[in-house]
Amino acid sequence: MNTSLFRTSQQRRTRAVYDSAASRRPAVGILCAEMVALAVFALAAAAFIGLRAWFALPN
Repeated sequence: MNTSLFRTSQQRRTRAVYDSAASRRPAVGILCAEMVALAVFALAAAAFIGLRAWFALPN
């Protein structure tokens, strides 16, 4: 019997979980990109509101 090709049930289960996680990696990358874009947009909006408040202050 060739033991190099033999896999236990735990090894098969681990491989199945890893393969399913690997197939979801592009979706995780897209989610991260959307979160970065949202953070940049939120910072830009906060900067705009802060500048308006700064310029509205009396001298």
